[in-house]
Amino acid sequence: MEKNFDNNNENCLEFLTRQKTMTVTFCSQKWINKIKKYANSHPDDVKILATNADGSICAHVPIKWLKISPPRKDTLTDEQRRERSEMFKRNCLSKT
Repeated sequence: MEKNFDNNNENCLEFLTRQKTMTVTFCSQKWINKIKKYANSHPDDVKILATNADGSICAHVPIKWLKISPPRKDTLTDEQRRERSEMFKRNCLSKT
């Protein structure tokens, strides 16, 4: 673990029992982009509270939106992998 915390930033979700919204703080660009997107598409649900000088963002989001789940594990045969690969290639070519 790095002992110099200058390059480490925290991503945080905070909420109390029986509250309807949680406060989220993100420095990770992936999550910042999601919050901004949802603030535009769901302005009644997502409120951006602050965009900080370092680029991090703080917002209120409905607690109902919180979902924690393990990644899906696919056990595919070699043939299934080839089929999916071909399907992916066909889909990519059809979009151009």
